Amino acid sequence: MKNRKLFRSMSIQRQARLIALAVLTMFVIMCCLISVLIRQLIYQNEEEHMQVTSLRLYNQISLNYEKTENFCVNIGENEEIRALMGSDYAQMAELVSGATECLTRHQVLEPMIEDISLVNDRIHYSNVYRDEELDRMRETVNGVPFAWLGFRSHGFWADGQKPELMVYAGDIIVESENIGTVVLSIDASGFFTGNDKDTSQMYMIVDADKMLYLFNQPEAEAQEPYQLWLGSGQPQQLRAGGYSVHSYYFEEMDCYLLSVLDIRSTGEGTEYIQLLVWGCILLSAVFCILFFLLLTTGIVRPLGQFHETILQIRQTNQRGLKTDLHLEGCAEITELGSEFTGMLDDIEKLNRKIFQSAVDLYELKVQKQEAELAYLRSQVDPHFLYNTLEVVRKMALEKQAPEIAQMAVDMGHIFRYSAKGEDEVTLEEEIAIIKSYIWIQQMRFAGKIEVFYFIPDEVLQLRVMKMLLQPIVENSVFHGLEPKRGSGSLFIGARLEGDTLVLTVKDDGIGIVRERLTELQRQLAEENADTSAHVGVLNTNARIRLYYGRMYGISIESCPEDGTAVILRLPAQTAAGGS
Repeated sequence: MKNRKLFRSMSIQRQARLIALAVLTMFVIMCCLISVLIRQLIYQNEEEHMQVTSLRLYNQISLNYEKTENFCVNIGENEEIRALMGSDYAQMAELVSGATECLTRHQVLEPMIEDISLVNDRIHYSNVYRDEELDRMRETVNGVPFAWLGFRSHGFWADGQKPELMVYAGDIIVESENIGTVVLSIDASGFFTGNDKDTSQMYMIVDADKMLYLFNQPEAEAQEPYQLWLGSGQPQQLRAGGYSVHSYYFEEMDCYLLSVLDIRSTGEGTEYIQLLVWGCILLSAVFCILFFLLLTTGIVRPLGQFHETILQIRQTNQRGLKTDLHLEGCAEITELGSEFTGMLDDIEKLNRKIFQSAVDLYELKVQKQEAELAYLRSQVDPHFLYNTLEVVRKMALEKQAPEIAQMAVDMGHIFRYSAKGEDEVTLEEEIAIIKSYIWIQQMRFAGKIEVFYFIPDEVLQLRVMKMLLQPIVENSVFHGLEPKRGSGSLFIGARLEGDTLVLTVKDDGIGIVRERLTELQRQLAEENADTSAHVGVLNTNARIRLYYGRMYGISIESCPEDGTAVILRLPAQTAAGGS
């Protein structure tokens, strides 16, 4: 309060100086904060991108291990391969063609397979490795059905062109006899594609002894974060020495995937942003100075002259301002003096307008109160409806009609649920309403509809939009199952895919014709599709996108006479706005 009084007691010139200084200071602080936030945002984006890439690499390598194991087993069980591996030199020529065809089929099935080799005491078949390398691999396997042998280079390429290969092998056992070894080589570079060549991010396969393979950086740059990780006890997450390190363990291969973010490099490329920020600060300072000079010469001095004129008028008791004022200054101040006299007449007119405005405001207040009373009266109707349904239920029980009584209970449940003021409910509440709705429809169609629920307990407390599933279920009943001859089934399921909740409503009804399905899928993909005539799928899809964002929504799969599946994707939230 004292500071405010002190500020008001200052001259307008000093006030202008303080305001200009305060604005400039606040702008400098804001620009500095923006600069820091930009760097932090860049770091967070880099960290998130690295984690996504790491998980993708981990999943790809894990899946490749399983696929390669299946390939190895299938090759070992192939009769043509077994015949070739168990043959003598005289039989080999006529068996090579069939075995080669089998190997070619497997390479076509998996393009990342660089080579499939066969080795035993008589056969050394490979497009990549020399005979002595194959013998060493066979000794390493030593009777194991499947094993990972590590990384190796192409044996016949020039040194500067050798691709790094992930090598897997397994022995072929026939009636307890080891007749040979299958060696599968996968091109490691195939796991790392796209725009993942960021110099601030490094990805490598390591174990406790050495780095096995680097995806996108030379070994010299990767040594430091690798040694930091080893020295810290091989933790899952580490932030030290200017690096953020995440590790993922491959149990089958006894090695780790390391993803490294060079925190020191995340700010590279922001120099122009910093330069722009400080340029804005300099321009703001120049603007404040120019603004102060303009304010002083164009406004402050004329206002001083006006103040002196007012004092002279008060001292001469000319408060009626019957004479014109002649002021020196800018055009606006000069005009202000000439208009000052006529302003007094305008004040009276304004007073009358203010009075009229007060009367109008009072009338609006009365109208508002009347509207509120009308709204309160309208609230009686739902209660009347609930009471009526309760009377129907009691009468049904008295008449020994439990189905009608239950239908009245379910209808009341649905009405209360739809009138509920909340925008979000738990999935458990939404499913309960769906069960009430479906029970009513089952009573209507008398055994025509059978329903199956696949809802795990872990998703029941997740938050979803109210009345999200009912339009979808209604579409399935009336457009899929009702026109179908005979009985039909409805499947309602839920599952988690990472941070996404996936809800599925599937029926085995008549399906959707191809032309209509194509049109629906097109409308679902549009940002501004017309939903005015559709309270079902399109309207629900629009609600999801408006509430959760463009990355969520609805997809449809259908075949004529084979049913329809509607898939809803939502964020997995346990509370409003939280994951």
